[in-house]
Amino acid sequence: YQFINTMKSAIITSILIGSAAAFAPVPQNKAVSTVAKASLEDIGGATSPAKNFDPLRLAQLGGDDTLAWFRAAELKHSRVAML
Repeated sequence: YQFINTMKSAIITSILIGSAAAFAPVPQNKAVSTVAKASLEDIGGATSPAKNFDPLRLAQLGGDDTLAWFRAAELKHSRVAML
């Protein structure tokens, strides 16, 4: 009878510790932005026959901020399209 009470206590204690660890705060890392300021020549994705393919000349519409925004929008929409 003593052994069963000891085992029950050990099991209950381990369950309580495990459930408390599930709600413990986790340290948060700072967000890292993958969009960097770059010109069209510096952005990856160029291929051998058509280097820096930009038939609509979108890179000339604005400055580096506009190009970075276009790049981020392209990545976002391509990820949504894969869903």
